[in-house]
Amino acid sequence: MVVRSLRGLAVLAVTAGLIAGCGSAPPPKSSSAPSPQAPKPTATAPSTPATTPSTPVPVVPPAPAWPTTTRTAAAQHPGYLTAISVGQQAGYDRVVFTFSQGIPGYTAGYVTSVLTDAKGDVLPLPGRAFLRVVFHPSSGVQTYSGPGSITPLYPTLLQVRAAGDFEGYLSFGIGLSQRAGFRVFTLTRPYRVVVDVAHGSLPPFPGIWDITSWPQFWNAQSAFNEGHQPWLGNPLMVVQAWAANRPDATVSQTGPDTFKVSEPGTGKQTLITGTRPVPYGMAQLWVITKISA
Repeated sequence: MVVRSLRGLAVLAVTAGLIAGCGSAPPPKSSSAPSPQAPKPTATAPSTPATTPSTPVPVVPPAPAWPTTTRTAAAQHPGYLTAISVGQQAGYDRVVFTFSQGIPGYTAGYVTSVLTDAKGDVLPLPGRAFLRVVFHPSSGVQTYSGPGSITPLYPTLLQVRAAGDFEGYLSFGIGLSQRAGFRVFTLTRPYRVVVDVAHGSLPPFPGIWDITSWPQFWNAQSAFNEGHQPWLGNPLMVVQAWAANRPDATVSQTGPDTFKVSEPGTGKQTLITGTRPVPYGMAQLWVITKISA
């Protein structure tokens, strides 16, 4: 089963009090007695203003400075996959592959696209960067009963997907929001191979209609890969969806990524411009980036 763990943080605040003092002059004496020297006024201590509690600013840990180069380790023992889990930590995301009997050898590195083993088809993955992880000698045919894909949509880790189990090679593709530094290490009791990928900063999302943020886009990419909403990959159909609530509107394409929406009843014309935020891989969704009359 997939285990997802999140850790929280607690914060404390303190307040200060208010202290003040005062004094008074004595009453006047009888008129028959000599006039005494006027008493000196008693000083009053100034009030100390209350201290406004301050809210601690959350400290965002810097992304770990891990390299992006391929990691390879020789087999310690044939391993048989029993579980895959994912988790989000401070500054990085984590994938854990658990094995029985031992830890197999592994290779983990960036690729332009992840190919399935043994057919060689491109594996559909959401993201802007892809890691391929291969274990050998290993298998999960008889020992792993979990899902073929896990889609947490974390800041960097978007999806882990099985890519093949063939002749002692067990392969996975990992879709990432961006190319980032990563590390790989092993643990025992139980036997595990851990892949950590650092968080980073994404460029501003270009879309302004329907899909307007990277999290929305990753979710749409994942659904698109499963065969849902295929029209999101067709620029003409995206513009037609935008114009759906405009009666009798017609859409004509004026360029590779530009369209004109005409409304005969009012004579109004609107120019629509768009782009593919991820112009490679299987899920090349198109989003609207500018709407002008």
